[in-house]
Amino acid sequence: MKNEQIAASQYTRWAEQQLLDYENRCPGSIFSEGLSLTVQEGYRLQHAVAQLRIGRGDSVVGYKVGCTSPTIRAQLGIEHCVTGRLYKSEQHESGVCLKLGNYSKLAIEGELAVILKRTPKPADFTQPGIPPCVSGIMPVIELHNHVMHGTPSSAGELIANNAIHAGFVLGGTTERSDRLDTPELSILIDDNCFTTCKGSQLIETIQSSLQWLQESLKKTGDQLQEGQIILTGSIPSLIPIKQECTVTIDAPPFGTTIASFVN
Repeated sequence: MKNEQIAASQYTRWAEQQLLDYENRCPGSIFSEGLSLTVQEGYRLQHAVAQLRIGRGDSVVGYKVGCTSPTIRAQLGIEHCVTGRLYKSEQHESGVCLKLGNYSKLAIEGELAVILKRTPKPADFTQPGIPPCVSGIMPVIELHNHVMHGTPSSAGELIANNAIHAGFVLGGTTERSDRLDTPELSILIDDNCFTTCKGSQLIETIQSSLQWLQESLKKTGDQLQEGQIILTGSIPSLIPIKQECTVTIDAPPFGTTIASFVN
C-alpha cells in the first residue's frame, strides 16, 4: 500500500507540472529530463492531468484517436493508435481566428470527426460504412503542440501529453446517411491545396477508429457516450504552421472548416 501511495503522489506531482508546462506553452518538460513512461503509465498521467483540469472547471467533450495512418505513425515514430481527451475550453467553431503564440510549434491535421448518438455496440462494426451509433459527421482542424523530447520518440510521452492535442476547430454537422457520395478531404493553406485524400479510406478510418477507441476505453473503465465528439484520425501528415495563414478543410459531402492563424 505504501508503494501505491508513493506512486499516486508522484503522478500528482507530474500532473501538476504537466498542466503548468502546458499552460506556459512549454509542454512535457519532465520528459526533457529523461523521464520514460510505458503506454499504461502515460495514460495514467493523462488521466491525472484531466482530473486537474476538470477540477478547475473544464470538461471533457470527447476523445481523439491518433496515429491511425502509416503516414502519421512514421512521422511520430509510433507504431499503434493512441487516444487523448477533448476539452470544452479548446473547442472552436469554423471561422475562428487563433494566435500562433498560444501554441508551441503549432501543427495541424485535417480529418473527419463524428458525434455519437449513443454508446457503440459490437453490431455497429459488422458492416462497412459509417456506424449506426454516429449521428453526424463534420470536417475538423485539429491543433497540436508538436513537441516531443524523448529520443527516440515514445508512445508513453505522446500519450502523457494528451497525444500532443491542443484543441480543435469544428465545421457544420452533416447528418449520417447510408447514401453518401464518395468522400474527399482537401487541406488548403491560403487557398493553395496542400494535400488531398479521397475514397473509402476516409469512411473506413471512422469505423476502425471508433471500434479501437471503444475497446481501448474498456481497459480503463471508461465508455463512449451520447453527444461525445470523436476525432477519428488523419490520413495526411501533420502540417507545421509557422506563419500567419488561413487553413481550410474542404470535405465534400461533409462541408468545410476554416481557421485563421495570426501573430
